[in-house]
Amino acid sequence: MNEIPLNYATAYNWTGDDGKGEIRIGDLPVLPIGSPHNADRYSPEHILVVAAEACLANYVLLISQMSGLEIKAYRSTAEGELLKEGNAGYRFNRIVIRPVVTVESGKESAAERIVQKAHDLCMVARSLNCPVDVESRIDAFEN
Repeated sequence: MNEIPLNYATAYNWTGDDGKGEIRIGDLPVLPIGSPHNADRYSPEHILVVAAEACLANYVLLISQMSGLEIKAYRSTAEGELLKEGNAGYRFNRIVIRPVVTVESGKESAAERIVQKAHDLCMVARSLNCPVDVESRIDAFEN
């Protein structure tokens, strides 16, 4: 078991071109990053939103597995809303994650409880200084 606290190390390298850079995380592929105006790169704002979205997904899938609830499909979208605060600049006002979870008919309420529990446990959402709301949809299939 890993010791607590866990540490997550990254490395940023500016490429010398208009705010464009690269993020390295261990031996993973390089992640091209830039400002929101660099359409060919990920922006820190998008990465923040997707971090909350992926964290929720990871917890939903983990809790489902631990509880024995079979998820047939999981997909989601997310949006982060920026707010301008006078001369202080911008900040995220709210992030909304919209997961769509597909489970066997009759298991919808269990799936909804798991989504709520995952939301409560998501360390990324709990670490942010803005509300992270979840608007889930549970789809059912007949087995």
